[in-house]
Amino acid sequence: MTPKEVVQKSYEAFGSGDMEALSSLSHEDMVVKVNGMMSISGQYNGFQDFLQNMLARLPVLFTNFKVEPKQMFAEDRNVFTLCDLSGDGFAFTGCHYTVVEDEKIKEFHIFDDTQKLAHAMNAV
Repeated sequence: MTPKEVVQKSYEAFGSGDMEALSSLSHEDMVVKVNGMMSISGQYNGFQDFLQNMLARLPVLFTNFKVEPKQMFAEDRNVFTLCDLSGDGFAFTGCHYTVVEDEKIKEFHIFDDTQKLAHAMNAV
């Protein structure tokens, strides 16, 4: 698979709630960075850390949370994804940066509108 195909499959897995498929697309040394100063902001090391301490919290923090990829730009192993994020009380366009190595997600950096997310969490 190309890096872009790996990223496309990861959004499909996330959207359908298939964490097993998402895990299979993740490098054992994956690093995830979430911008902002929210309770879910920070760095996650490995898929299990990301799953347990960030992804599993999304349904608790945000009702009807959804990520819809709109456009992807790929160069070598780098993929930038413009996506629409929404849930009860918020909607915005975000950008995610993914580095793919050996057909696995090695790095994932989430550049979202953390102020809108924090507002939806009643944190501001």
